[in-house]
Amino acid sequence: MEYKELSNLYIDLSEDILKNIKFDKSSKDNQNQLIFFSCIENSLDCEATHIHKTINNDIESIQELNFEYKWRKLTQIEVIKNIIKNILFEDGLISTISDSKKRIFLTTDTNIISSNKSNDLKKFTLILSKYKSFNELIRKTLDEC
Repeated sequence: MEYKELSNLYIDLSEDILKNIKFDKSSKDNQNQLIFFSCIENSLDCEATHIHKTINNDIESIQELNFEYKWRKLTQIEVIKNIIKNILFEDGLISTISDSKKRIFLTTDTNIISSNKSNDLKKFTLILSKYKSFNELIRKTLDEC
């Protein structure tokens, strides 16, 4: 199976898992949330590997890096640099994923006046939507080049 197909498969899996998440703080629900993020991260990883193999420029191998550092290396490619930086790194998708993962096991502190913003369906749907839009944009950009 090619990396592009694997990336699509992980997106499909994350959509299926999202349907089963109830945000009730149960251990099963927490596991589903972690699996959702794992699928998104695996999709990002496969997409980065696909782009690296497709463009095949002078960037050293990224195979052994995690998904975030693969994308950081891909910012060296002039054609897609701005797309990657704007969507993934500057308070973008990767920081949102990281923040949401931390909140899965965070307990709400009742002693503070402001509330801890917890994960919800809207946030997870937004993450998936952002990623799909990014994925489509990056693929269209590469197809045109």
